[in-house]
Amino acid sequence: MLKIEGFSLSRENEKFMLINEMLIGSSMRINIFGNNDTGRSLLLKSIHGDYYNYGGQILIKDKSALFYKKKKKTILIDNTSHLLENESVWKNIIIPLPKVTARQKQKIMELCVMAQLGDKIGLKVKTLSSSSKKFIEIIRAVIQLPQIILIDDFENYFDDINMITALEICNFAINSGASIIATSKRKLDDFDVNYRIQDSKVVKL
Repeated sequence: MLKIEGFSLSRENEKFMLINEMLIGSSMRINIFGNNDTGRSLLLKSIHGDYYNYGGQILIKDKSALFYKKKKKTILIDNTSHLLENESVWKNIIIPLPKVTARQKQKIMELCVMAQLGDKIGLKVKTLSSSSKKFIEIIRAVIQLPQIILIDDFENYFDDINMITALEICNFAINSGASIIATSKRKLDDFDVNYRIQDSKVVKL
């Protein structure tokens, strides 16, 4: 599904992230971890098609990430909130859906219960905690069933228990063929493959 070849990020003419080759298939959970300022966020933005100053190739289903500029196959969840603070939890989740089917409504409610949002579905987002807001973004992402969900700084949003819940919510998309790529400062458990950014290189463990 995702193929990265000969990838490099540069800063002041010095390459600071190198990926010789990375192949990620369907229904996979991938963790890429490394220290701050190693290029984690820029890598996800490059895959998402929001950053272009890199060398090499990023292919999603054998097409360049730039091919999907207007109709993205990826959803990026990062440190910026992408919610409407004065709208309800429900409204924020269904915004990208052209029509909410009965099956989608049932699944959204199931996922909200998992995230302890079941009794808060009608509340305005601004009244909720930071972790609850990220749960809303994740639920909204998985219900759209994209090819890839990109989550930057995954451990910043949740404690260990809520991180397990977040991955369980992601399983809805994974079971439909989507893959999850999450970055972090430390190696995370419960991922299929872990990559470490070490000495400017992304190394598979």
